[in-house]
Amino acid sequence: MTSKANHDLFVEMLTALGRKDYDTFKAALAPDVLLEWPYPPMEDFPTKQRGARWFRDVLEASWADFDPYNYRIETIHDLAAPDSLIAEYTSHSRFIPTNAPYSNRYIAVVDFADGRIVRWREYVNPITISNIMGEQSRWSDKRHPDADGNTSFK
Repeated sequence: MTSKANHDLFVEMLTALGRKDYDTFKAALAPDVLLEWPYPPMEDFPTKQRGARWFRDVLEASWADFDPYNYRIETIHDLAAPDSLIAEYTSHSRFIPTNAPYSNRYIAVVDFADGRIVRWREYVNPITISNIMGEQSRWSDKRHPDADGNTSFK
């Protein structure tokens, strides 16, 4: 059965992410976490990527146009393996440029090791994202510096 520590870590991580607390979110991920999207959330988005820092940077830049995501966990399915779980959850936010409400449904398969998430496979409805973002829903992995020289993804 999924360990209580791993169950709690997932809940803490998703809650932090929904609040846009990127430091707490990133701390729950192994530095070389494997991230997978069998149905990529945007056109040209990778189906696999490694790295907690990469993912934090991507989310922080990508979510700049959204209010906090307010995740709601519907169900966490304990698995026989103590270091894995499957979660069903939803997000509820607002796309700031159009003031349109945004909600989506997710299923995640998550693996843990040494108190961190080492693999996160997320199934998300990319059509919902495309419908809310329109032309902005195409992924670019180019980093863009701001006036202070900090880089972000656009």
